[in-house]
Amino acid sequence: MNAKLIKLLFTTASIERWNDLPRPFKFIELDKQAHKMIIAYVLSHYEKDVDFLELIKLSIAGVLYRAVLTDLKSPVYNYLRKRKGKELDDFVINKLKNILDKEMLEYIKKYNNTNSKERKILAAASLIANRWEFDFIYNFAKNSFGIEEIKKSLDYEIEDYYDLEGVKILALRKKTYDFISLCGNLRFQKRWANTPRVPETSVLGHMLFVAIISFLLTRLYGGNEYKIYYNFFTGLFHDLPEALTRDIIAPIKQGVAGLDEILKEYEKMLIEEKILPLAPKNIQNELKIFITEEFSNKIIIGDSYKKVDVAEDLLGQKGIDGSLVKVADHFAAFVEAIMSIKHGIKSPELKEAIKMLEKKYKNKKIYSIDLSKFFKKDFFND
Repeated sequence: MNAKLIKLLFTTASIERWNDLPRPFKFIELDKQAHKMIIAYVLSHYEKDVDFLELIKLSIAGVLYRAVLTDLKSPVYNYLRKRKGKELDDFVINKLKNILDKEMLEYIKKYNNTNSKERKILAAASLIANRWEFDFIYNFAKNSFGIEEIKKSLDYEIEDYYDLEGVKILALRKKTYDFISLCGNLRFQKRWANTPRVPETSVLGHMLFVAIISFLLTRLYGGNEYKIYYNFFTGLFHDLPEALTRDIIAPIKQGVAGLDEILKEYEKMLIEEKILPLAPKNIQNELKIFITEEFSNKIIIGDSYKKVDVAEDLLGQKGIDGSLVKVADHFAAFVEAIMSIKHGIKSPELKEAIKMLEKKYKNKKIYSIDLSKFFKKDFFND
């Protein structure tokens, strides 16, 4: 959890995808990586003996790998990989060796050099996320040179993963595919909708950023494997109801008495009637735990949970540090505001948000982590 790592992760919010083709809108790498991880979560629940900690760590390694190599097109990357794979890995590792610990560096090395089930699931999820994006481009620019070849190539590559049950189910493009499409639509919803920023971030990309920060904070205090799993995926799904409600900005929520409670009730109804019925049955209960009262501290009991007042009461338990995920959510907003100002796009709203968050976390700790050192403008002066 250091400034160089956070800034590198955030660069993926500036990397455009498919930028050699006519596009109906911008496709951003951070959004794609978020969608990929959501799809990987779905695919994993159709398989046996998936190591979810391995899946999470490999997925973060993949985000960092992509951040270092920026916008290499897939055909170019695959060509280079076959001929200079070790050199590519060495280049990425050299860039990351001063900002990652030994364990995560090992996952960078492992990312392209393992045939594990978890890596296969991530590869399949990446292709499905690519195809989801490409469908928009294909329908927008069918006469573009080479577009049929790209379509055929994607179809062929996805077929290679049909031994994964979830890939076959998503290929039917029925209910479960509608679920991942609903999640994918969150890339169209912009954060800070009324405030110009650079780079703009979507709700979808923000969800992955919060998940990774939750992972880093959980590791920082030594959280057990349950906490890493539950905190990461709570972060990844925490804004899912906004696919149906849109992002309602904080001043409105806070400025209208009772509005926040009404919105929570409305979200609860949408979760029960619109979101969960689309999800595969075997993840519905868990998904409900992730997105209901998402910032509450919870002990997981079977298919439900019990709330506790403070995160520290969950030490060593199978549960969700909701207050820690809330810190990650606030830190993501802090990074979004800071980085925009560093890019020269300032507004009273961004300055006020930074000031408010610095004040809120001035003497705050969670699990003995001094949060004030992260919520400071000079944290990013490395």
